[in-house]
Amino acid sequence: MKQIDIQKRILVIFLMVGLLTVVTIGMVSFNGLYDMQKSANESSSRMGDTVAAFAGELATEKTRTQIQENAKEKARQVEREMNMIRVDTEYLANAMTRILTHPERYSMKQLPNPLERRMEAGEAYLLIASVLKEECDNPAVQQEIGLAANVADDMEVMATFYKKYQTSCYFGSKYGYYITLECYDSDEMYTKIHSDNYHNNYDPRKRPWYKKAAAEGRAIFTDVYIGNDSYPEITCAVPYYDNNGLAGVAGLDVHLISLYRLASDRSLGTSNINFAINSKGEIIFSSEQEGILAPGDGKRVLGQVEEESLAREADNMLKGYSNVVPVHLNGEEYYLAYAPMPTMGWSFGTMLKRDEVLAPANEARANVIAHANEFKKFIRLEFFKDLLKFIVILMIIIWSLVYCSRRLAQQLVKPITVLNDGVMEIAKGNLDRRLTINTGDELEELAKSVNNMTDDLKSYMNDVTQATAEKERIATELSLAQSIQEGMLPNIFPKFSGNPHYELYATMDAAKEVGGDFYDFYNIDEQHVALTIADVSGKGVPASLFMVISKTLIKNYALTTGMEMEKEDNMWGQSIELANEQLCANNEEMMFVTVFFGVINIQTGEFTYVNAGHNPPLIGRRQDGTIHWEYLKKTKKNNIMGVSELAIYKEEYLKLNPGDMMFFYTDGVTEAMDNDNNLYGEERLLAAMQAVGTADRPVKDILAAVREDVDRHVAGADQSDDITMLGIRFLG
Repeated sequence: MKQIDIQKRILVIFLMVGLLTVVTIGMVSFNGLYDMQKSANESSSRMGDTVAAFAGELATEKTRTQIQENAKEKARQVEREMNMIRVDTEYLANAMTRILTHPERYSMKQLPNPLERRMEAGEAYLLIASVLKEECDNPAVQQEIGLAANVADDMEVMATFYKKYQTSCYFGSKYGYYITLECYDSDEMYTKIHSDNYHNNYDPRKRPWYKKAAAEGRAIFTDVYIGNDSYPEITCAVPYYDNNGLAGVAGLDVHLISLYRLASDRSLGTSNINFAINSKGEIIFSSEQEGILAPGDGKRVLGQVEEESLAREADNMLKGYSNVVPVHLNGEEYYLAYAPMPTMGWSFGTMLKRDEVLAPANEARANVIAHANEFKKFIRLEFFKDLLKFIVILMIIIWSLVYCSRRLAQQLVKPITVLNDGVMEIAKGNLDRRLTINTGDELEELAKSVNNMTDDLKSYMNDVTQATAEKERIATELSLAQSIQEGMLPNIFPKFSGNPHYELYATMDAAKEVGGDFYDFYNIDEQHVALTIADVSGKGVPASLFMVISKTLIKNYALTTGMEMEKEDNMWGQSIELANEQLCANNEEMMFVTVFFGVINIQTGEFTYVNAGHNPPLIGRRQDGTIHWEYLKKTKKNNIMGVSELAIYKEEYLKLNPGDMMFFYTDGVTEAMDNDNNLYGEERLLAAMQAVGTADRPVKDILAAVREDVDRHVAGADQSDDITMLGIRFLG
């Protein structure tokens, strides 16, 4: 056998030693890579569980807060309704007190008798039960009955606001006569109310509401009870007085339709249960028709129900506390949120199943785990890629030095160790940890992917929290601002449009949630009615705030001027000047308002007005059964309000004849634009009024027809400005 020369032997030995070394190092490195891959998978799982748990706690706390706020809001809604009922009942009592203490101001009137004919819904009538006729049959009582009948006008106006509640308002006299009005919607209900026993034996002085209000001398509420018409209702009663003291008690019965509507609202979820308890702990209304939370016979006490957790919280609800606690119902766990209603001494509760509360958390957990599984797949794929590369490298470095092989293995293992340590720290909740690997290969890309995933997760959690809080805050503020602004504008049109001297109606549609336009109308005295229409610069919340200030100042100075006994020239111009001075003071934002203010004598038709830079109104003169419309010509120029404290405002005059009309508007009408930016314009407005402003059409329908014509012009384009209109027809 031929001997191998030394050069080849050295080469073979070197190759064998190198191969053995590389194979050994390769096996060790492979084992290390496998362990690193396994560790990375376990770390990603722990990170997913940790983040999912955190997301679950966050979602649970948010939902608990939401149901707490829901309970508080519904409690506030009930409070508002009860306060409205109390204020309206006090208004009725004050009206009767004013009549009885100032008889010289009123004439004698006669109300219909339910024994003689059927009473219509919303019609006031006098009832003297058969057993009380002798007691009431004397001149003094009969004179008081004639005076008290003047309160029927206030009762019938009040009934228009409570028609949807199927209410009754009434006055029970200390002499036993009874002035009342019912709102009913069927013959069956009328029959239930007007029974023979009611007509023959009804004595209001014996009723609990009369006794309690007379004894306490203030506004009182009764407990919920079933009325004569078989509906659950509540009574607010207030005493009224004559010059000798207590004269009787005014009452307002209201069906609890709106409260039951609140209870039936399941906006929080399908398992949402709403209920309320009174000061005795009795369940007075509930969204449940069956079970322990159903009202039952109206005397079910929450503190005595079988579920101990619910019964235990009943005491805290009666004490006026507000809280969110876990309770059990029918073997399932719920969250109970409750809030007090101080006016009535009631408490409102809302419940939601724990599983439904945790549903968002479980969904978030599933999403996080899904991302973690994707990360595991990515790690596994990267592992096999690196393994393939390593095998190729092994084949190459067989012809390389052992030292280079070891250095190469160490260089490959080190970044994986850094990656593993970083992932474990991130899994413990440190989302600020950054992985720095500069290998220039897939491991560096993997590190960047982990960093990006951590940044995205952190940013997502922050964005969700901030966006949700900001959205809820803005929505709440805008909703409250819109409600406040709508409440500032008068909308009791029956009192004005039903006046024998004139017919009046007005509308305001804001371009945003709140706007800067406003209108106003009110009595200066028995002969004069003030009219205002105005347009504040800008839109949105700033304009609405300036609108509130402008409306209040103009009305206050107008009422103050109207109280002066001696009249002088330009008195209404001076009133506008005073309001303008107040608007200019501290007006750092340089906001302004255009105003058209006028006062009409509803008996003579004399109309005195001041135009502070506003659009000229349209005046319609009735001639031969038709109305001819034209713009009111300007004779005196006045500045807009809020710009110059030294501005002078001169008043002008015109005379309205019976049948004449006036139409006031803001520039949101004439400047309404279609999709091609074409304006509606004054000419089209004048043409529209000639077409729809006829003598036989009600003012309300005329305003609606003008708005329909504006809508046809804009053809679906976004509303660019507030649209406000006010119309009045002088009847003579």
